Amino acid sequence: MAEFLVAKVVFQLTNLLVQEAAFLRGVRDQVEWVKAQLQLLQGFLKDAESRRRGDERVEIWIRQMSGVAYEIEDVIGTIKYMGERRHQRRGFMGTMSRYSHKPRELITLHEIGGKIEKIKEKIRGISESRATYGIANLGESSAMDQSWQSLRESSPHSDDDDIDVVGFENDKKELMSRLLDRNEKARCVISIVGMGGLGKTTLAIKVYNNPAIKKHFDTFAWVSVSQSYRGIELMKDILQKVTGIKQRKGDLEHMDEQEVGEKLRDFLRDTKYLVVMDDVWSVDVWRQMQRVFPDRNKGSRILLTTRNIEVARDAQPWIPPHELQLLDDTESWQLFRRKAFPPNQDVPTELEALAHKLAKKCGGLPLALVVLGGLMSRKDPSYDTWLKIAQSMNWASTRDGRECHNILGLSYNDLPYPLKPCFLYIAAFPEDSIISLSKLVRLWVAEGFILQEQRQTMEDTARDWLEELVQRCLIQVAQRSKARGRVNNIRIHDLLRDYGLEEAKKDEFLYVCSSDDMAGSNGILTHRAAFYDRINDEVAVSSPRLRSLLGFSLILTNVGRSLNGLNLLRVLDLEGAEDLEELPKQIGSMIHLRYLGFRYTDLKRLPSSIRHLLNLQTLDVRGTKIYLLPKSFWKIRTLRHVYINIYMFLSAPISVDHKNFQTLEIREFEFDMDITEIVRSLGIRFNKKCVATSSFTREAIDKACERMFAKSLGKALEQMDSLVSLALILPERIISGDVFFACAPNLHQLRSLTLHGQLVFKQQQQLPDNNQFPPNLTKLILRESGLEQDPMPVLQTLPNLRLLELNRNSYLGKIMSCSSAGGFARRLQHLILTELLNLEEWTVEVGAMPRLTHLTINWCEKLKMLPEGLQHVITLRELKLISMPREFNDRVSNEDGYKVQHIPSIISEDVIDEPSYYL
Repeated sequence: MAEFLVAKVVFQLTNLLVQEAAFLRGVRDQVEWVKAQLQLLQGFLKDAESRRRGDERVEIWIRQMSGVAYEIEDVIGTIKYMGERRHQRRGFMGTMSRYSHKPRELITLHEIGGKIEKIKEKIRGISESRATYGIANLGESSAMDQSWQSLRESSPHSDDDDIDVVGFENDKKELMSRLLDRNEKARCVISIVGMGGLGKTTLAIKVYNNPAIKKHFDTFAWVSVSQSYRGIELMKDILQKVTGIKQRKGDLEHMDEQEVGEKLRDFLRDTKYLVVMDDVWSVDVWRQMQRVFPDRNKGSRILLTTRNIEVARDAQPWIPPHELQLLDDTESWQLFRRKAFPPNQDVPTELEALAHKLAKKCGGLPLALVVLGGLMSRKDPSYDTWLKIAQSMNWASTRDGRECHNILGLSYNDLPYPLKPCFLYIAAFPEDSIISLSKLVRLWVAEGFILQEQRQTMEDTARDWLEELVQRCLIQVAQRSKARGRVNNIRIHDLLRDYGLEEAKKDEFLYVCSSDDMAGSNGILTHRAAFYDRINDEVAVSSPRLRSLLGFSLILTNVGRSLNGLNLLRVLDLEGAEDLEELPKQIGSMIHLRYLGFRYTDLKRLPSSIRHLLNLQTLDVRGTKIYLLPKSFWKIRTLRHVYINIYMFLSAPISVDHKNFQTLEIREFEFDMDITEIVRSLGIRFNKKCVATSSFTREAIDKACERMFAKSLGKALEQMDSLVSLALILPERIISGDVFFACAPNLHQLRSLTLHGQLVFKQQQQLPDNNQFPPNLTKLILRESGLEQDPMPVLQTLPNLRLLELNRNSYLGKIMSCSSAGGFARRLQHLILTELLNLEEWTVEVGAMPRLTHLTINWCEKLKMLPEGLQHVITLRELKLISMPREFNDRVSNEDGYKVQHIPSIISEDVIDEPSYYL
């Protein structure tokens, strides 16, 4: 970790000497000296890292190097901040500032010089102690470049999405038999029991997603329990899953446990349900939860996974738990080979005996086999290379049951240096959580783990690195995107997370504080902290070194005190925090902040001092009560991802170019708001241009907002030509199609577009020609667009479209046609038709949609039959029919069977969750 930190700081110093040459006059020599010394010490870090285990003096030396690197990074941040402040000055004063320093800047420069002198003294001390500890030079300054190069050249072959069930076929059959037993009408609790890493969750996922299971039960829910569960939160989670509704937090937050339990029980009473409770640790879980699961002799089932056999026995003593066993040698070899070698390729003869030995050493534990296989898949397939890896393992210690821990350590230590902090960061998230990759990527970039490359954005680089972690089997893919096949959500195994936390704490990288394990009053020594449930005010105050504060389900009593003095923060994420209504003004003094996440909090305003956060990259205030954005906000040139509501967007029009901007999401304001308050906050524009001053009606206000929005949107898109993702989620509002499509051809980087609202054109209600669309669009979601003309003739000619979703009255016509001429000839793989309530006839000509793999039809109640041409779409792998009329489904099963007989998976369901962009 220290080697990565130092290499990153050297990289930053190199750029700083070029970019801030004018400001550095007076301290340039000091900066160059620091850079040169760090480059010399880089080579010694390699030797130190290899010797750190068991040598306390070397551990201390490495921590000292890390501490110096962090201090230098703070100085770099201050210098860059001052440079950005100077850039924002305009006119005569701005011109003068290029050639002279203002008194305030001279003071800052003097302070920076003093800090650098102290850093130089520390570096001298570190250099002197190196010789005392006998740390040798193993090569200088190329670690970062070599690590990046190895990442660029990697060629993954692992089938990560194929969840491995090697050796589990009999287990799967037995569980399926129990779940589908029609003779057992009573509600049953079936438990999968086994040690960590044995594959309990993997097996449960395979069973849960089986088409026979989906057809047998009416209602489904999957919840992860973990050690730090809360009964009421489990009940809320299950209620949302079984009802198929993504309820807003406010709908349930005021209900107590008894109310939620009764609501859940009432819903389940007349259904045949399957609920999976994954990773149950305590018998108390079932004792608390069993009352909400009614037994009406409908054949409902509860499936538990647990490491504790007492949990299984307590839940239903007369049903024997299903105990997973370790894999035998044959099964171990099969799983290891699948992960270590490319598919359909023979194992090299010279490696076969050694590979068998490695597989056997894993002791039949699937997690160990998968992780070790992932490690070996990245290695040169030569005997010498493999032998070196085998000899580096402390196999003698496997006798005490730590073989998996040793293998995890081997895989972690083999990671290229840039990937180590990325992996450790994942451990900050709560146990068993599903982690949004887009959020994780934004956090990685804000933390500075990802450095800019010329060939692609930092976000794309981060996604490449994530794929590398997947290929090495250190994380699991929970969901991939339909549009581009990229990872959407991930999870991490408990044992891997535990290992990551252990390493993170050792490197003073990250510390997790739960309500049961709060740090003492001496504060947190690590540079990042994740707080679960509650945050100790005194800890935050006494931990000025903190650079990241992540909160999960926090209850905040005094946010001002919690944040006081944390002026080095880069990341502040308090998503879902309760009782957070106002931010302290001192947040404007946190000049290093790059990430502000307040999603789903009760925050009502942002302080005007936010304008001072000139390094800010991400602002996420979705689901908050904020309706005003400081007007100077858009002058922050570093902005990359912004998630706001329509009133915030209207209150502060975008006025400057944003070359780094990638994501803009504008949502409806989700809370009731008095119209006089809207007029007051946006009153100048209403009074002068839009509304008579005598009275304000809701209709007049909405029309005024729509006119303002059209004008502001056009100006904004003109200054965001680097935009990658745009989502306008404005149900029941008008989106000017003329304004948007006038700007769209210039959005060359735009890949994802969501338009939720009525598209209005001056002419007739139909889409413009394809040359007025963003040219590289891969994902398009239209909802409530109100199009009167068939959109397919235009959409099928978009050259790069991979996912198309026409949702809830996006098209109002009765007939839709996909022709063979054009007909999504290049890329379209996913087509989703939802709530097209007037659609009666859909035709698909032969040759149309030649690459379609997934088709979903949901609640198109007037659609009479599947198109005849569907039988010629031979690439189709899955057909989902959701909430369709019984007559339609019967026809698919009988007279229209020849149209779908080539499709491997046909799924019929009654309920579907809301579209993915609401998550």
